[in-house]
Amino acid sequence: MKPLVAALVFLPVLTYGQADSLRTRNLDPVEVNATRLHTAENRSAFAVSVLGQHRLQVGQPQLSLYDAMGAVPGVFAQNPDNFAQDLRISIRGFGARSSFGIRGLKILLDGIPESTPDGQAKVNNFDVGSLGQLEVIRGAASALYGNASGGILSFTTETPAGPFAEAQFVAGSYGFRRYQVKAGQRWKRSSLLLNAAHNEQSGYRDNASVSNWLVNLKYQYDLSATGKLTFLYNLSNGSANDPGGLTLQQVGENRRMARPQNVQFQAFSGATQHRTALLYDQSAGKKHQFQARIFWMRRDFDNRLAFQAGGTVGFIRHFTGGGLSYQYTDQLGAVSYRLKTGVDIENQQDDRTRYDNLQGKQGSLSLSQLETFRTIGTYLLQEVGLTKNLLATVGTRFDIIRITADDRFLSDGDQSGKRSYNRFSPTLGLNWEFRPRRSLYANFSTNFETPALTELGNNPSNLGGFNPELGPMRARSVEVGTRGTFHRVKLDVALFHVRVEGEIVPYQLVDFPGRTFYRNAGNSRRNGVEIGVTTEVTRGLSLFLNYTYSDFKYLAYSTIEGSFDGKRLPGIPRHFVYGEARYFLPGGFYGIIQARYTGDFYANDANTVPTNAYTAVNLRTGYQLKLKGFTLEPFAGINNLTDAAYFANVQINAAGGRYFEPAAGRTYFGGLKLRL
Repeated sequence: MKPLVAALVFLPVLTYGQADSLRTRNLDPVEVNATRLHTAENRSAFAVSVLGQHRLQVGQPQLSLYDAMGAVPGVFAQNPDNFAQDLRISIRGFGARSSFGIRGLKILLDGIPESTPDGQAKVNNFDVGSLGQLEVIRGAASALYGNASGGILSFTTETPAGPFAEAQFVAGSYGFRRYQVKAGQRWKRSSLLLNAAHNEQSGYRDNASVSNWLVNLKYQYDLSATGKLTFLYNLSNGSANDPGGLTLQQVGENRRMARPQNVQFQAFSGATQHRTALLYDQSAGKKHQFQARIFWMRRDFDNRLAFQAGGTVGFIRHFTGGGLSYQYTDQLGAVSYRLKTGVDIENQQDDRTRYDNLQGKQGSLSLSQLETFRTIGTYLLQEVGLTKNLLATVGTRFDIIRITADDRFLSDGDQSGKRSYNRFSPTLGLNWEFRPRRSLYANFSTNFETPALTELGNNPSNLGGFNPELGPMRARSVEVGTRGTFHRVKLDVALFHVRVEGEIVPYQLVDFPGRTFYRNAGNSRRNGVEIGVTTEVTRGLSLFLNYTYSDFKYLAYSTIEGSFDGKRLPGIPRHFVYGEARYFLPGGFYGIIQARYTGDFYANDANTVPTNAYTAVNLRTGYQLKLKGFTLEPFAGINNLTDAAYFANVQINAAGGRYFEPAAGRTYFGGLKLRL
C-alpha cells in the first residue's frame, strides 16, 4: 500500500489549481431511468447508483467493463482476463454462480435487453468507448423486469451534443492493442452516433489470446415536439482462447501456464452477434406518455471445451421481442400520482448442437436439439406522493414462461421436454426526503430466477433434453437505506436481508472437466451492508470510497458429499473496498488512482478451499491539450501497481482442484486520442 499512499500525497502537489469543465458534479442527484418510473436517485425507494461517461471512459484502457464495476457498492466482478468466459458480475450474490457470462442480472443497453429471457448476458459485446452512463439497481427487481432480475445494469450510449470526430489508439502489455473511431452529429431534429473498435491481446497466460470487433450505431429523430424515434444497431464479432483453471500446485509451478488439456483440445469460444432495435416515444400533454419498442438479435456461437465427449458446442440463437408501456402523471390535490403499466414479450430460440472434440477437430454428433424460452410479462407500477416529501411505490408483475426442448438426436432415445412457470412478483417501497437532498428509504422486493437454457441443457446424464433435477430459485428481500448530501460529501448507505429458496449452485464432474452442471441448494440467507461516500475536496479533486459487507450463508443444503448448512456461499468476499481519487486541472492534466481490496472467500461449498485477500492498485494519468478546432489527449496507466499476486477468477466447485485463474502482475498501457 506504500505506493498508494505516496501517490495520494504526491498527486495534489503536482496538480494544484482548480478544474474546468472536465470536472463532473459528482454530488448532484441524477435522474434514474432503470426504475421504469423515471425519478431522481435521491427520491428513489430502491438502492441505485449511477456512473457517468467520465468514470467509464476517461483514462481507461476500455478493453472491458471490469475497471468500472468496482466503483459501485454491492457489485463484485471477476474474470477480466479470460474473454472466452466473459466478465462475471454479481450483485448481492446474484450472478456469482456463473461459469461464463452473466447470470441472474438484467442487462440493458439503451433500454433494450441484452439479457436473454432465460437470464444469460454478456457485456463483452459492449464498446466501453461509446458508453455515456451506467445505472445500477442493487437488489431484487422482478417486479420491474421479471425473470433473473437479481439486480439491474442499465447502460446508455452517449448522445452527441454537436458534431465531432474522434480517433483513439491504445497499446499495452501482453500484446494489447485497441483501435477506435467515433463520430457524432446533431441536427435540428435528429442526432447520430457511430463508432467502431477493434481489440486484440495475446494475454498474460498461455492460450489466452483475444480478438474482437465492435460496431455501434444510434440514430434519434424528433418526429415532433412530443414524439421521438430511436434506431439502434450493434455488431460484435470475436474469438478468444481459454487457458482454463489451474490447481494450486500448477499455479506454484508457473502462473502463466494454461491447463495442458485446454491446449490439447484447443479450448476457445467465438461468437458473432447482430442486434437491431427500434423505439418510439410519444407524449400527449403533460399527463400521458407512451412507448413502443421492438428488437431482434442473432448470435452464432462456437465453443470448444477441454474434453472429448460432446466437447464441441455450438448454437444459433434468435432473440426477438418488444414491449408497450403507458404512463399517467397527475396531481390529485396535495397528492402526486404516477402510474405506469406495460407488457414485455420475448422469445428466445437456441438451435444447439454438440460434437466430440478430437483435439480441436470436430468429431461425431452427440446432441442436436431446438430449445425455446418464451415469456410474457405484464407490470403495473404506481407512485403516490403521500405528502410533499413522502413517496410510496407499489409494483407488481405477472410472468408466464414456457420452455421446450425438441430433441433431434434420437439414436439415444427422445429426450424432448418442456417446463412451464407462472410467477407473481410484488414490490413495495417508501422514500422520505426529510431534508432537501437527504432521504430515508425502505422496500420489500421479490425475485425469481429460472435456470438458463444452457444450465438446463447441461444434463449430468450426458443425454439431451433438460436436467430433470434442476428447478427455479426464489428470493425475498428487505432493505433500508439513506442517501444524503452534506456540504461537500455525498453519502449512500444500504442494509439488506435476502432469503433465497432453491439457490442455483454450479458444480463439476471429473468425467467432464471444464463443463459446469447446476443443482438447487435448499435455502440460504444473505445479510449485507453497502456504503458509498463521494466528496469533492477542492474543485477538481474528487474522492470516492465504497465498502461492501456480505454475510451470505447456506441454511439448508445437502448433497452426497455431505451437509453444507451454515457454510458461506462461495465466490463472494465478506469484505470488499474500493477507493478512487480523481484530479483534473484546468490546464488539461488529470490523474486518477484506483484501489480495490478484496477479502478472502471460498472456492467451494464445503468451505475447504479458501482464496487469500488482496489489494490491487491502478494509476492513470493524461493531458487534454485543447487547440483551435481539436483536442489531443495522450494518456497512460499502470494496472496492479504493487505487483500483487492474486486470482483474476475462481471457478466455483471446480473438479480436480482446478479452481484458479491467475491474474497478471504489473501491466502498462498508453494511448492517444484525437477529437475534432
